[in-house]
Amino acid sequence: MFNNLFTYGVLVIALAYIYSRNSSKDWHGVSSPETGTIAGWKEHITPPAKRISKVAVGVNGNADLIVSATELLRTLGVDPSKGKDHDLLNSLQDLGEAFSFFFERGAAAERFFSNEKVYAKVIEAADKLPNKQYYVGGNAALSGQKIASIIPDCQVLFVGPVGPKLKRLFHERITVPTSSLAASDEVHLIMEYAKGETWGSMTTPIATRFITSNDQANGRMEKLELFADNIKEFGADMVILSGLHLLPGQSESFWKERLKDVVKEIEKIPRSIPVHLELASLADSKFMHQVMEQIFPVVNSLGLNEQELSFVSSAGNGPHQGVIESEEGFPEIGVVGDIMHWILSTYGQGKLAGSRLTRVHFHSLSFHVIANVAGTWGNSKSAVGIGTRTASQQACEETEMTAEKYSLKTPEAFALSVNSPPLRREIIMYDPMNPITTWQRDGMEFYFGPVLVCKVPGRTVGLGDSISAMGLSYSEF
Repeated sequence: MFNNLFTYGVLVIALAYIYSRNSSKDWHGVSSPETGTIAGWKEHITPPAKRISKVAVGVNGNADLIVSATELLRTLGVDPSKGKDHDLLNSLQDLGEAFSFFFERGAAAERFFSNEKVYAKVIEAADKLPNKQYYVGGNAALSGQKIASIIPDCQVLFVGPVGPKLKRLFHERITVPTSSLAASDEVHLIMEYAKGETWGSMTTPIATRFITSNDQANGRMEKLELFADNIKEFGADMVILSGLHLLPGQSESFWKERLKDVVKEIEKIPRSIPVHLELASLADSKFMHQVMEQIFPVVNSLGLNEQELSFVSSAGNGPHQGVIESEEGFPEIGVVGDIMHWILSTYGQGKLAGSRLTRVHFHSLSFHVIANVAGTWGNSKSAVGIGTRTASQQACEETEMTAEKYSLKTPEAFALSVNSPPLRREIIMYDPMNPITTWQRDGMEFYFGPVLVCKVPGRTVGLGDSISAMGLSYSEF
């Protein structure tokens, strides 16, 4: 029966795509869907009644060294090769194969470089490239930087390893305890590439990046206990946690104990303070399963992208394993909604005794979805809107958006589910003047918003963290 439902669901979505590509264009009095969406955001995004004033963020931070991926690989003497994913990188060959694997798919990914000497050689070569740039790096640090730069009345506490480069790059409104300061920076390598760029016989369908590091302090979550100790003294009204994805670079015995420590420290935080966990790219299914079983139930909110959503479903034996992306390279909206529904149904409040989890924020290049347990979060319609608008603005590096610089990549007609018959039969026609679509399912609220994809992006790294941070800042717990 499942196969029949799935086939029917895919057919419905396919028909929606066909309809949308061939229907007459009526954009409600505006010249394009991009122009209408920008106007729709201005009309429908409203700040929460009460803004957060103190946010504690931890525990991973580093200096991002951003370079052209293909330029660096040529400098290192790495030739194009058949793509092959590696859980850990140990050589230049591993780097080349893993990069090719994700480059061909146009998928963002992050892998730990376990060989310290080879990684040092890679960083040395990257640092000598003429067009290199250093930015704030690390999911937690990026979230804190975004909140501090956008919300003028919000104080941000950051706890994590902070070297001289990162300290100079931080916004002036970010407070860093003296005990977080380090003599040198952890450096993560961000290998960026543009849409249509070629590597050997491969051409990538979108602009994105491949990340690698040989992180030691972040990889052991060394500042975890310090972070938890500072939250109460700081008086935080929201907590953002990230950095778990770096633990698999350590031994299994180490990360198993560290996950127990994470649970212990989170449980010290009063339940009146929401805790958001921002995931990042993972390849170890055993580790991912433990995070889902142990960490998901002790946080209130979860942020993740399409690769992470797919991996969560695979590791937890959830729905639509391996079919997260459509033939056009973008996730199917109904498939995403089904997996988010499964996450909250399996690990969320009301489904699992004692669970805090009530919110999931999915973000991809082409659209976002926020799912809440009904009655637990407010202003979510604006939260998903501000997240999508932030993604567009940051990618094109502009505050006032110029419609011609963007392209709407989500379908003009789509179904809300594959697994739920009532939702599967409901085809939504996208209205740019009302860019946020909402629906309910089994005591959950869903909020969908399209991203206007920047045609010539300036930066691809850090978008997910900024998106989640802005979505949280507009949410009411």
